Amino acid sequence: MSKVQFIFAIHNHQPVGNFDFVAEEAYQKSYRPFIEVLKRHPKIRMTLHYTGILYRFFEEMHPDFLETIKELVSDGRIEILSGGFYEPVLAVLPDEDKVGQIRTLSDYVRKKIGYDARGMWLAERVWEPHLPRAIARAGIDHVVVDDFHFKMAGLRDNELDGYYLTEEQGDLIKIFPGSERLRYLIPFHRPEETIEHLATLRTPGRNRLAVMADDGEKFGVWPETYHTVYEEGWLERFFTLLEQNSQWIETTTFADHIRKEPARGRIYLPTASYMEMGEWTLPTASMVEYDKALALLKGMPDGGTIRPFIKGGIWRNFLAKYAESNHMQKRMLMVSRKVHKALESPGSNAKLDREAAHMIDHLYQCQCNDAYWHGVFGGLYLPHLRSAVYEHLIQAEYLADKALKALGPVLRGKTPAKKTEDSSWLEIERGDFDGDGSEEVMLNSELLNVFVDPAEGGKITELDWKPRSFNLMNTLTRRREGYHAKIAQAAKGAAGGEAKTIHDRVVVKEEGLQHHLQYDWYNRASLLDHFLETGVDLASFMRCEYYEAGDFVLGAYTASVRKQKDAVVLILEREGTAAGLRARLRKTLLLRPSHPEFVVRYEIANGDREELNTTFGSEFNFSLLAGNAPDRYYEIPGHVLDKRHLASIGETNNVGRVSLVDEWLKLKVTLEFSQPAILWRAPVETVSQSEAGFERVYQSSMVMPLWRISLAPGKAWKAEIRVRIE
Repeated sequence: MSKVQFIFAIHNHQPVGNFDFVAEEAYQKSYRPFIEVLKRHPKIRMTLHYTGILYRFFEEMHPDFLETIKELVSDGRIEILSGGFYEPVLAVLPDEDKVGQIRTLSDYVRKKIGYDARGMWLAERVWEPHLPRAIARAGIDHVVVDDFHFKMAGLRDNELDGYYLTEEQGDLIKIFPGSERLRYLIPFHRPEETIEHLATLRTPGRNRLAVMADDGEKFGVWPETYHTVYEEGWLERFFTLLEQNSQWIETTTFADHIRKEPARGRIYLPTASYMEMGEWTLPTASMVEYDKALALLKGMPDGGTIRPFIKGGIWRNFLAKYAESNHMQKRMLMVSRKVHKALESPGSNAKLDREAAHMIDHLYQCQCNDAYWHGVFGGLYLPHLRSAVYEHLIQAEYLADKALKALGPVLRGKTPAKKTEDSSWLEIERGDFDGDGSEEVMLNSELLNVFVDPAEGGKITELDWKPRSFNLMNTLTRRREGYHAKIAQAAKGAAGGEAKTIHDRVVVKEEGLQHHLQYDWYNRASLLDHFLETGVDLASFMRCEYYEAGDFVLGAYTASVRKQKDAVVLILEREGTAAGLRARLRKTLLLRPSHPEFVVRYEIANGDREELNTTFGSEFNFSLLAGNAPDRYYEIPGHVLDKRHLASIGETNNVGRVSLVDEWLKLKVTLEFSQPAILWRAPVETVSQSEAGFERVYQSSMVMPLWRISLAPGKAWKAEIRVRIE
């Protein structure tokens, strides 16, 4: 008798850098109760995937949970999927890291769970045609994506009841389609509706397959789902219904289905992810138009058949949509090259060295996907997730740089001298690090990395304090997002109601949130050179409702670098206009070895025949993670601030020094000015969506010293800013 074979595959994940209490809440509300219900239904077989991040969490906090998983595996009830250990988007990793991430998780599962995983979960189902090569070489036999991928390749619903073969240069893997229909039914509709849907697949003469593959967090962590899934007993009823209908529904796993059933054929899938991702990755204007096009399709009688051919963007578009995402990804590639160079260099015993294992682990952690993109989840918009990427990136790079310095004599064919402490770690690295077609410069010392982009305002895009592995300029530009138009409308509604998929929820978490929708006309960074007319105040500046009287913020600077005996020097120059007159601006960055600071020397010259009267400001953006915490605050000697937390806003006159203090991080960033300045300070806050609703997020503190300048023709003004980290 033919049956409908049903694969229930659940993927469980928490990002690198997420708060411990979030993982614990997910364990108590989803991971543990799900398995408890499953244990009560011994006839149910299914597939589980946990990322390496969660395995380590279970091992440390809930070792009994791992023992339960091992028991279910030994009873033959569960297939365990491998995947990238730290859940990276494989498509944008170097091939050696693709293979390494997968093998690391497979090895862990083999050693700790006693299971030889031959299948894998593909992060965010981001598929590109070149992936089978790395996947197969990592020892993986099968993978699951969405049926949307298959429909884009021209297949129809009646052809999606099994798996297919695909390959790259002869490396073959099996690929399964997960049902979009089941993703939206489970667990948001009555369990009987899922059984009714499975019944439509019954066909005399052969078994047909249905695959539900989605996030485990939707079973208890997503809003309202704990009540629905466990308190109201949705999951219990669903498993009971599967058992009651076992005469025609057979719960199975990917591995068992492959053993019993042949492939449906060969297929080559296009670059794709799940349907919603194609919308999120589009530029904002196109995203709005795409949403309207989908709404039109839903109203058409044949809209469902047309839908697979209306394709959104691809995951890599996030690297074009968000400069911050691109910068992190290109920095990750840069660090990966350094790490592998250190591991593979002649004379290196790094592969046997404990420090090398740490180096690789930090590299893999900075590849965790969540902070690199934004959709219905906060992702890129969450500073603590971006900070975690930078933390591990900086640590991996520091270890790699240290190893390469030690190997320097060997690489040059010399006998290494006796190891000594080298206090002259001071390097200049130049290249197109971010892939924008223009050269960037990195000043690299044992304590600091200073990344400068001469082609766009001569700005500082990254400032790494290595003793804390912290990027002090990890901010985010305020951008218009496709969902912002919904916020005013959502503010009039009310939250609550029945459980919904997070794609359907519109909840505002703060009254008046629409008033915080402000957008920048340039990418947030530091050392941005502003010229302002009289009358521009801090409020209009932060709303970007003012006239920029110079062309330096986005202008290209020439860059020259030199290495002195005790310092590296970067000179940035630009001829432009300020207040309608010709002006030349030179800013010189100076960095010394083992000094926890760098110095910026400004010189502005009037190149016109009239007197130059303007206000000049140098904008800095410092990201210290929390804006309203009592242990993160400003210090301005000689001034008492009514509000001094890092999300405070204000103007202070006659300032010679300002510090931003973060007691939790044990960090203090101080700016000293050679000439007293007017100081503006204000928070940079974004409005984004998360699974719980729309929310305001503190990204950084904007700090800008301002000086009123009056220069006769041919005259120059000079000042110095010293940036010190303690």
